[in-house]
Amino acid sequence: KSCDGELLIGGRDPAKLQSLAAEFGGRVSAARLDVLDVRSLDEFCGRCSMIVNCGGPVLLLQDRVAQAAFRGHCHYLDPAGMSFVKERLLPHGRQIADLGLSFVVSAGWTPGITELLPVLAHAQARSKMDSIESLSVYFSDSGEWSSNALRDGVWHLRHAGLPRPGYFRKGEWVGAKMSEASRKVDLGNPVGLRRFSLFSMPELNEVGRRLTDCDFLTYSYLSGFRTAVAATMIAVLPLPEGLGVRLLRNIFRRNRMIVGGFVVVHVLGRSEGRSAALRGQIVFEPGRDYWMNGVVLATVARMVSAGKGVQAGVHFLSDAVDSMALMAELRKAGVQQTETFEFCES
Repeated sequence: KSCDGELLIGGRDPAKLQSLAAEFGGRVSAARLDVLDVRSLDEFCGRCSMIVNCGGPVLLLQDRVAQAAFRGHCHYLDPAGMSFVKERLLPHGRQIADLGLSFVVSAGWTPGITELLPVLAHAQARSKMDSIESLSVYFSDSGEWSSNALRDGVWHLRHAGLPRPGYFRKGEWVGAKMSEASRKVDLGNPVGLRRFSLFSMPELNEVGRRLTDCDFLTYSYLSGFRTAVAATMIAVLPLPEGLGVRLLRNIFRRNRMIVGGFVVVHVLGRSEGRSAALRGQIVFEPGRDYWMNGVVLATVARMVSAGKGVQAGVHFLSDAVDSMALMAELRKAGVQQTETFEFCES
């Protein structure tokens, strides 16, 4: 709805496709598409200059759509946070960059904005502080995920297993002490006092490896002991997929708050010989998590089509774009001023 170009939407159900296309008038057309069929994918990509992949679950689709976009010499955007899609594209990275194509993986809400905000806060802190000691990220999503998104979540937890809690100390991964692995933090209104546990994702890990001038700690909201037990069961037990999905859905429901989701970043450092702190946050209302995914995806797509602000090659979102430029564009696209950056003595 927010772009000027012609759109082609693809899916399995022609009736649903035509109904959706009709909402947009003549600017949107539809084509039947089976993403599990190579010929169908190639025919679709052959009609496009940019592919925005909203299909799922990723554990089933794997990198099929991304590879078809590469064969068709299309730009590629993907909100899903499954790092193996990026890994499988990396062997083609040089060729994709030489073609001037941008392949952006994890271009959505979480992951996506979850990594972008700490990169932005770090850049802000470097301009205000003489040295940075630590950067801590607190995040959560209390939305109602789709069944396919939950299937991907279960797959990710099983794939990651139950690693020892840790964080990045000046770009190097180190194990955490018990006092660091879980903590209660008052994030102020509207999130308030919550318990968080160290938790990371490949996209956040990539940011941590790049921040070599400070400690980088990432925490996810943990509503209680039952939530921790359910997550552990998914990670270490060979549960049927359906049971894992139900357990993960219950985790999100127990995590539900008066906000739909949030990322809060605390940066501690020194300025002019004194302790200093910087805080940044994005908070949005309940029911807006898929809107946030969509607005991020659409904004990056506009930046790619305009040929500005998005690197060619294969990247996660936080590495593909200039954080300040994207945040400016997101505000124009309708993201409310729920993000604040404050510099204060502590």
